[in-house]
Amino acid sequence: MRVSGNIFFKAPAGGSITGVTAFDNPASASPAVVASGLSGAADPCQDWACGRSADPGKIRGDFNMTVSAQYAPVSDSHNRWLRLILAIFATAILCACSAMKTGYQQGDRLAYWWIDHYVDVSDAQEPLTRDAIARFFAWHRQAQLPEIAGLLTQARNQVQQPVSTAAIVQIQEATQRLARQSFDQAVPDVADLLLTLTPAQIDRMEKKFDEGNTKYRKKFLSGSAEDRESARFDKVMSYAKLIYGSFSNEQEQAIHAALAPLMQGAQARYAERLRRQEEWLALARQVQQTHPPKAQVVELLRRFGDHWQHPQGQIRAASYEANNQAGVALATTIANLATPTQKAHAVERFQKWIDDTRSLMRERQGNTSQAANK
Repeated sequence: MRVSGNIFFKAPAGGSITGVTAFDNPASASPAVVASGLSGAADPCQDWACGRSADPGKIRGDFNMTVSAQYAPVSDSHNRWLRLILAIFATAILCACSAMKTGYQQGDRLAYWWIDHYVDVSDAQEPLTRDAIARFFAWHRQAQLPEIAGLLTQARNQVQQPVSTAAIVQIQEATQRLARQSFDQAVPDVADLLLTLTPAQIDRMEKKFDEGNTKYRKKFLSGSAEDRESARFDKVMSYAKLIYGSFSNEQEQAIHAALAPLMQGAQARYAERLRRQEEWLALARQVQQTHPPKAQVVELLRRFGDHWQHPQGQIRAASYEANNQAGVALATTIANLATPTQKAHAVERFQKWIDDTRSLMRERQGNTSQAANK
């Protein structure tokens, strides 16, 4: 899961499940990569990936990137620009096992849709944006799919036995490393895109952030303490059930009790979310107003990534670490509550993801061979 989660269960505050890590939103609380929001009878991600929906508009974009059980590393926030370019794989995986391969194959389409949603890509920007996305996926298929398959295999093996905090942290760190590699790979192209943004497009991004923040506050920070805890619990359980299947009432009560440390950091996570959004918008406006050389924009983006991974200031750093520890502890609790039947469900789930990942790798190799023979 992400920094606070793990592959054994998607931690609400940032966990991850395996593979690519991306930054959840320049405004999010940390690199993330988990597709959350599979609400309703139908699966919006699967519907879109399989062509039953015109666009992925109903897919929620809370990604926490760490391949632990959350497939994302950080907290709850929406980073559509960087996050979507970098975390399509995680999105597809967590949307639905049956749609994972199709989702990844159409990842360029989904990534473009997200970017367009946030900045309303102009005709002049479209070729640049599509080319950047294509380059990222070409690199990702070759450089990271093999490592993702390895992490999924590690998670599959770990989930069959008692899960330690150290095991979760190890996978978390590996997924964060992949996430940072993805971010660094995309930075030059993101710099090019930033240099083309207009004031109106940045204002649109800010508006989309505000809309997301309003929804976030309504769902997780409004109402009574009981309402807020219930909303967070539902989100936690949606990820847990994805991995382990159904839970007994006794198990859910134990998970609910373990949620307290995470709830204590709710306001701090939201404050960090806002700070990241502000920092991202300030960076975008600085680039738009001064139009510096690309090398300088690249440096600004890498510094932004550094601050994301390592929040500045003692208070922010301490809050980040406490949130991370709470997520890891919760992920450990859930993993070790699992019955043999639930563990078998998790093993089967991971194996399907492994098989799909390897299939995508073979697909890439086949395409490469065909191109060489032409």
